[in-house]
Amino acid sequence: MSKNRLQLVIALAVGLLVVLGGALLGVQPQLAQASANREQRSQIDATNRTYQAELARLRAQAQKLEPMKQQLSALQASVPSTADIASFYKEIDQVGTTSRVTVSGVTVADAVAYAPPEVSEPAVAATPAAGATPAPTAAPSPTTPVAPTPKTDSKITSANFSTIAVSIDVVGDFSEALAFARGMQNGPRLFLVNDLKAQQNDAVEGATTSSMSWSLSGYVYVLADAKTAHQSQTTATPSATPAAG
Repeated sequence: MSKNRLQLVIALAVGLLVVLGGALLGVQPQLAQASANREQRSQIDATNRTYQAELARLRAQAQKLEPMKQQLSALQASVPSTADIASFYKEIDQVGTTSRVTVSGVTVADAVAYAPPEVSEPAVAATPAAGATPAPTAAPSPTTPVAPTPKTDSKITSANFSTIAVSIDVVGDFSEALAFARGMQNGPRLFLVNDLKAQQNDAVEGATTSSMSWSLSGYVYVLADAKTAHQSQTTATPSATPAAG
């Protein structure tokens, strides 16, 4: 091969390398950008999937919103943030009419701070000393029923909860008085009955020979401290005592 032809081949090879190098240098940034775009798209897709899952959760929660509002409304009526004795009087009147008793009187005390029930610690059995002779086991004797442990909640305290003692006097027979007590216990306002007394009815207007006077005692509750609850009792518009049913 002549010298000139060799130089031409070398020149062509160098030119080809220059062209290939330039092409690689020009394509490399584009390849890097394409790779970055793919990674960014993957991240966007992952974010979109997260948002779609959150939207699905919110849609499911939205379907529960109305029932939750109704439940909240029922709870607020059961334990209101004010004494709301006027509404309680109306409830007494309605239950008295439904159960066919004669409401002869209602006594409502002032609100007092809630006192959580005391929970006693369970007794721990003594461990016998080492080497001691165990005492003979006595014959089993009938056990006294143990009262259930009262439930408490650290969130309910005297600073945010109060009680109002209520006594309701009605006239009716046993079944009517029992229906009245059940109606008050299952009414919109939470009313915890703790005593029911009866006495023979002598001269109560509208009473029959089988009627008796019944005194139903219990508590209603207010989701507020005693001072706030008492203020709502004194500032509320006076309401008449339920009329005799």
